[in-house]
Amino acid sequence: MTDRSLTDFEQVLLGLLVDEPSSGYALKAFLTTTPASVYQPSSGALYPALKRLEQYGLLRSRLTVAAGRRKRRLYHATAAGIAAHVAWVRQPVQPDTIAQDLGLHLMRFVFLAGLLPRSEVLVFLDSLADALEALVGELERFSAAVTAGTATGAGDAVHSALALDHGIAVHRASLAWARRTRRLLAG
Repeated sequence: MTDRSLTDFEQVLLGLLVDEPSSGYALKAFLTTTPASVYQPSSGALYPALKRLEQYGLLRSRLTVAAGRRKRRLYHATAAGIAAHVAWVRQPVQPDTIAQDLGLHLMRFVFLAGLLPRSEVLVFLDSLADALEALVGELERFSAAVTAGTATGAGDAVHSALALDHGIAVHRASLAWARRTRRLLAG
């Protein structure tokens, strides 16, 4: 393993490979044709990331040849890779970064399936909802200050209020989803 933390992209790659061994080509295709495209690597980033994960002992690879096809390298998560992935998905939601990390938390939610007991998934959803609720409250207070003209550095009050309204609506929808999902999974 490495002394440095894995990047979000490396974590997502590792999670995809814990779920199912794959080639770099198949990973690239998946990352460009699904909602996971937000993690689409820049040109030349995928294979170096896979190589780093392999160097850290989190992945192993082998060359395979299918009948009449080109050679391809198939990547598999190692036991250490699976353990690192489980540790990552178990991390608590950080309320102070919820706005910028929401997509990553949703990706972690997807990876929770089949890895953790339902009770831990429910705890994750509770912490996600708590962080979203705090963010919505913060945005609502700031919006009230913008509307009242007491916010500093808000720029044009009308545009600021409209942009904040969008952010509040998006995060309220995410909060409603987290609560609804928790109820559905709790049975």
